[in-house]
Amino acid sequence: MFDFLVKWKINSAFRDNKRKHAFRNLESMKSVLILFSYNDWPAIAAISKDLTANGKKVTLWTYQSTKKAPGNTIFPANVRIIHPQEMSLLQILAPSVLDEFKALEYDTLIDLTTTESKVYEYLLANNSSEFSIGIIKPDRPFYDFLVLKTDEMNLQETYQQIKNYLSKVL
Repeated sequence: MFDFLVKWKINSAFRDNKRKHAFRNLESMKSVLILFSYNDWPAIAAISKDLTANGKKVTLWTYQSTKKAPGNTIFPANVRIIHPQEMSLLQILAPSVLDEFKALEYDTLIDLTTTESKVYEYLLANNSSEFSIGIIKPDRPFYDFLVLKTDEMNLQETYQQIKNYLSKVL
């Protein structure tokens, strides 16, 4: 029953989202929001560093699905971690987290998540970017540009493929 309500909430947010769509090449991107899976931080850190070196303002969001995460990772200030206690009983984001997400200013969203979660789908449904990039074929048309990540590719290789495509587009 809860799963039905979560799907309904995601579908409702996606249907109500009236974001503008515009294709951007690598040069025209100014600010990038990256969604990523918590355990992929080492690869994402390198990707973030590369984007920053190319003059992009980078903001990162992830979801820590368990109360106690393995290891003792220290994240920089531009990483927003959604913790389990910021979720409702229905596993939907707390209104304050959603308001924080909606207040972000970015022209491009890159979804580099490698794990499925309704949290990421809900964020994507509320995405306000003009250009949205993904690496996994979703159930809904969340993305303007899709580069499928194969099982043989790591995130760095997938990012390089995205970067190559976007740098060749006028």
